[in-house]
Amino acid sequence: MRIDMTKKSRPVTLFLYISLIGLSITLLLPLLSLILTSFKTFDESVGVYRWIPKQFNFKNYRDVFALENFHYWTYLRNTLTIFVFKAIGTILTCTLTAYGLIRFDVKYRKILFTVLLSVILLPGELLAIPMYQIYLSVGWFDTYYPLVTACFFATDVFMIFMFRQFFMSIPKELFEAAETDGASEFKIYWKILMPLSRPAIMTCLILYFTGTYNDLYGPLLYISTPTKWTMAQGIKSIEDIFNLGPRDYIVPWNLVSAATLLSLIPVLILFAFAQRQFMDSMARTGIKG
Repeated sequence: MRIDMTKKSRPVTLFLYISLIGLSITLLLPLLSLILTSFKTFDESVGVYRWIPKQFNFKNYRDVFALENFHYWTYLRNTLTIFVFKAIGTILTCTLTAYGLIRFDVKYRKILFTVLLSVILLPGELLAIPMYQIYLSVGWFDTYYPLVTACFFATDVFMIFMFRQFFMSIPKELFEAAETDGASEFKIYWKILMPLSRPAIMTCLILYFTGTYNDLYGPLLYISTPTKWTMAQGIKSIEDIFNLGPRDYIVPWNLVSAATLLSLIPVLILFAFAQRQFMDSMARTGIKG
């Protein structure tokens, strides 16, 4: 019986492997195109598209650092500054909120949690105009405050949900033993729950790091001084090098691709070190509902 089942499962397994390999190649094509474009000359990058450049041109990476209005290390520092404050605020407030949802048996707790999850359906752009008016009225334009302040008020519902699901996978016996030893709620949260939540915290860091890197909408809305720009704004500025008007707008894709690959280096380094914990957190998040 086992031999028959194995023989029957082989075609299914083969089909799954072929499908996954094909899907992986499809998903990697944009990255491959980005890498190859970064080695093209300007004429090749703006002309008729071809995958392989005639000659690999490493000069594009040197030209990116030589650009007068592109300051890689300044943009990296600004992006990391925003990321650190957003990560600290989100981890502290969202873990506390998630801890309260699993520890305190409040009346209508499930209803409140359902209402909280429904907020995910609201697009962020819906609040863009009123929030912009508020931040403008308090004099926060051209500062990082509008980009990080909301994170200190547990506004990321997805992170609350993720931490809650992760906390529910932790055995209740640990909490009961701590209560028996006389530990306060905050001590249980800080001394027991937070050290055990390292995979979930690393997941939060990875998601916020990539999110901060990719965020162009927020910085464009609030940051105007070039020395305060983020990495996404810096790369966007390269697209405007040859912007001579609506009729003469040419994007130097070779330089944009090279700058984009350079900006991906910190993201890849972080993911390489935190990949295992990221996968562990994603697996444990769905254990309990």
